[in-house]
Amino acid sequence: DFIDLLSGAAVTVSKSDQLHGCLLDPGQVLCLSPDKNDLEPEQMLSDQLFRLPRQIENQRLRAKVLEVYAFYRGTQDLADLDIDLCAQKLKEDPVVFCKSLNPFSDETMVITWKWPRDLRREVMIPPDYFIIVRADCGFRARILDDRQALGSEESLEGVDGLHFGLFAPLQTPGAARSYTLKISVYSPDGTQQGQSPLMLLPKARHLGVKRIFRRPELLNDDFYFLNTNGRGAMLRIPVSWGKLTSRYDSLLAANINAEFPEDRRIMFTRIRAWLVFQGYSHALNTDCLKAFAVDDISEGYWHYSLPTGQGEQVLLTMGLKMIAGLNAVQITFYRQPAEDDLGQLEDLKPVQVILRPDIENRNFHETTKAYMGPEEQWPQKVSYSSREFRFTPDSEHHLHMQISDGSFVWEPEWHYMVHRAIDAERGLDPDSDLFSPGYFTVFLKGNRQVTLAAEINAARESDPLSPIPLTNNPAGLFGSSERAVSKPLDILTRALDDFVVRRGELKSVIAGYPWFLDWGRDALIFVRGLIAAQKTGEARDILKQFGQFEQQGTLPNMIRGNDAGNRDTSDAPLWFMLACNDLIRAENANDILDMDCAGRPIRQIILSIGQSIMTGTPNGIRMDPATGLVFSPAHFTWMDTDHPAGSPRQGYPIEIQALWHAALSLLAQVDRPENQHRWQQLYKKVQTFVQKLFWNKTTEFLSDCLHASFGQPAAEATPDDALRPNQILAITLGAVDDKQICRRILAACEQLLVPGAIRSLADRPVDHPIEIVHEGNIINDVHNPYQGHYIGDEDTRRKPAYHNGTAWSWPFPSFCEAWVLTYGRGSKETALAWLSTGIRLLERGCLGHIPEIMDGDVPHTPRGCDAQAWGASELLRVWHKLS
Repeated sequence: DFIDLLSGAAVTVSKSDQLHGCLLDPGQVLCLSPDKNDLEPEQMLSDQLFRLPRQIENQRLRAKVLEVYAFYRGTQDLADLDIDLCAQKLKEDPVVFCKSLNPFSDETMVITWKWPRDLRREVMIPPDYFIIVRADCGFRARILDDRQALGSEESLEGVDGLHFGLFAPLQTPGAARSYTLKISVYSPDGTQQGQSPLMLLPKARHLGVKRIFRRPELLNDDFYFLNTNGRGAMLRIPVSWGKLTSRYDSLLAANINAEFPEDRRIMFTRIRAWLVFQGYSHALNTDCLKAFAVDDISEGYWHYSLPTGQGEQVLLTMGLKMIAGLNAVQITFYRQPAEDDLGQLEDLKPVQVILRPDIENRNFHETTKAYMGPEEQWPQKVSYSSREFRFTPDSEHHLHMQISDGSFVWEPEWHYMVHRAIDAERGLDPDSDLFSPGYFTVFLKGNRQVTLAAEINAARESDPLSPIPLTNNPAGLFGSSERAVSKPLDILTRALDDFVVRRGELKSVIAGYPWFLDWGRDALIFVRGLIAAQKTGEARDILKQFGQFEQQGTLPNMIRGNDAGNRDTSDAPLWFMLACNDLIRAENANDILDMDCAGRPIRQIILSIGQSIMTGTPNGIRMDPATGLVFSPAHFTWMDTDHPAGSPRQGYPIEIQALWHAALSLLAQVDRPENQHRWQQLYKKVQTFVQKLFWNKTTEFLSDCLHASFGQPAAEATPDDALRPNQILAITLGAVDDKQICRRILAACEQLLVPGAIRSLADRPVDHPIEIVHEGNIINDVHNPYQGHYIGDEDTRRKPAYHNGTAWSWPFPSFCEAWVLTYGRGSKETALAWLSTGIRLLERGCLGHIPEIMDGDVPHTPRGCDAQAWGASELLRVWHKLS
């Protein structure tokens, strides 16, 4: 008998004519030996990872040393280079070795990809950065551009027993490029395969944001267009005309209240359109959409090439905008003049345009069900004449629609169970009904246009809404290469305008479209972006607005209409002080401290906040006198989900301490001279105890929160080991200034980065449990709390993921800011390259805007609000700062 050295099984072998034979099963492999003792060396080796012969390993280490050396130093005489010593240093710590040769900055210039942690993350590679792949076992890795291999590495074993492969920097592209990392890992349990995307970043200096999108892009992605009126109303629709994806899609969602933002009212949902010529009709849809553009002032334009049924085309451009200050929208249809030899219908031959509006009467959070009354009632609530109709479903709401030319035809119909796919994803009722009272019809010749206007609750009911000319010449917009791209800061500055709204005589901020209203912390973080954009007048109005709400150190967490009673926030008052400090520095003037806020100067409000936090606020915020750190009740930070509480963080959250530290600096400036020393001493104390109590020597990053009950001192609190991005504010706001600690924090937080955003929690186990309790049951893995997809039912799926893995846009720029503060001016190119990935967000989803969140896992699908105020403002603020 023989022994199979692969399985250890005995194998019977037949013998005939001095030949041995064995019948194999299909695909079977045997390694036979007549000596059972041959198993012993194999068994001894089976528990060890595969090792290269030392001579080969040294050769490969020396070759890699020369590759790194040549990248930084070029070709030169190496007579004085101790290559064996360098090889040993590379083996000990490849990242430190690369950093030691970098002559350009204090950065490591190495990005880490770790198996299996980063399989679910798109890792970004800044210009001129090495890529180090790490795993516990030996591996082979390749970087691919489609099917072309750009690099391949067999792993080397480090001194720590872990394996690494070091890829040389790839050629810097002119725009962000996506590649694929493929890896085969040779573990004791067998070979494992994996792949994940990489994003190679360009230098950010000359990058632009697209404003014109052509047909191939429009067919392969879902785009949205947003426009607002400065009063809280919006139009928000898919670029794919007539398509509805959520209950918030509408051509006109009005803010009925003239004094402040409140829940929007949807009465004009969509309009379906057809072009008819000699009995042949074609719908305006993506089948004939050539391009879409957003102009300089955020008006939207659709460019169609529509067949007429006789081998000829009609070019039709549609422009859409809201009217500033009014709950009104205007749609203009322009037939472009025919051009010679392009197969276009002659200008003198008119085509018929049919426009059928679909209307509702509902709160924007709700749906319409025809059987619950509207089916019988609404047709009776419509009055019409030759070019208009009025829809008055109740005494408080009325919709007026009219066309500048043509006529209105009364022909009511219902569309039942119109499905909204995004509502279904979010676990909401996805089906709603739509009512159409009839249609408008008009004949258009070449170089002619017609305007359809709609207004909700017009103050001048008897006066028609006069058409306002489109800002751009529709015929020339799509042919202009100059208008195809804008500077990122120009796009972001325009985006800010959509969020600033009137509240009484002052201003407030809509936190995000399509569903948020004004929130305290969001508005005050947003103010910092306004200041960076030099919109200081609006910044003053918002600070005065929120300053009026201050009571015993508290500010509103959110405002529902005119109700500012929700004060469940420990950070809004601190962001208020930080924004005030930014404004003082920007204007280099202390008169801001004397601004009147309902009878009190800003200075008094700042002091009230500081003193109240020291002694304790009515809602439970209180400074620990022993350490100077600030206690925060559960769900009082920006990680504020409740019922269930996804990340309660009761105790001493790190970003609250960073904000408090910055606030103490301001308090020392604005208080009376005899009190300033007290604030200065407290400032130093907070910095000392942040480093003493939050720094985790084992994990080498700051604890996210010192968990404590009310009244428990910070020194007795329990530090967690959750890796979150909140600690970055400790760097940007100066609570931690030790450069070595800052570098370790940033090194840890690199694993949170995804293009344009940063994960709210690392994909790694935790010792300190994160429990999410719903209806008395724990609904998550408390020691593996990361959740990479924000989708499904709100309470059991989305809330647990919201701050536990979901990637957020607003804290991401702070990482880039902290990078430059830590590594100096020479690191700006890296920071701007990371920051420039926000361009991808501006060019997808809601065009020209930054989404609230994205899935933590690839492909990092945008979720939540698709236009978020603080996402845009923070990207703008840091881009200004680093430019």
